[in-house]
Amino acid sequence: MRQAIRFGIISTLLMFTTSASFALNFGYVDAAKIFAKYSETQKTKDYLETEKAKLQKTLDAKKTELTDLNTKYMQTAKKIQDLRDAKKEAEAKKFEPQLKAEREALANANSGIQKFFEDSQKRLYELEDEKMGTLSKHLDETVDNVIKKIAAGKSLEAVFEKRFCYYGGIDITEDVLAELNRMGVTPASPAAAAAAPARPKLRTK
Repeated sequence: MRQAIRFGIISTLLMFTTSASFALNFGYVDAAKIFAKYSETQKTKDYLETEKAKLQKTLDAKKTELTDLNTKYMQTAKKIQDLRDAKKEAEAKKFEPQLKAEREALANANSGIQKFFEDSQKRLYELEDEKMGTLSKHLDETVDNVIKKIAAGKSLEAVFEKRFCYYGGIDITEDVLAELNRMGVTPASPAAAAAAPARPKLRTK
């Protein structure tokens, strides 16, 4: 899943002289945190979970139908066996067409469930790629300019992604989020900050 946010790096040139060197005043941002706390991330996650729930409800209904068909099939099979045990072969034969029809219905329902499950999983994967891809693209187009604006305001000569900053630097992650929120984005709840949405999956059991 596309979770990474591309952040532009504000380039700078370190200049050294024989007598002194100038320290680099730089900042860093936590891309994962920004993506996770972005309100649209939570909205997208909720949307995907809603779609998953709809498909799961349909799948559960099909599983209930399959269970009912299996029950009927087993009841008919038992009835035939009981008649044969009672030496009533002629009566038992009368139920054989019914047993065959129920066996075919059971097989078709089972195949239908498998196909529905596979198609639903594919649908969820495609939907997630579409929605999360659009979200990431939107942040790509927005965050770079926000970082540059904040960096300029703080007189930062460079801004790096947190993963590549091993020591020092000023964390401007919250400033970036605040600016995004000021632009009309409402921050997500603390629970949304834990991680980016995981790929939703249907339950087969």
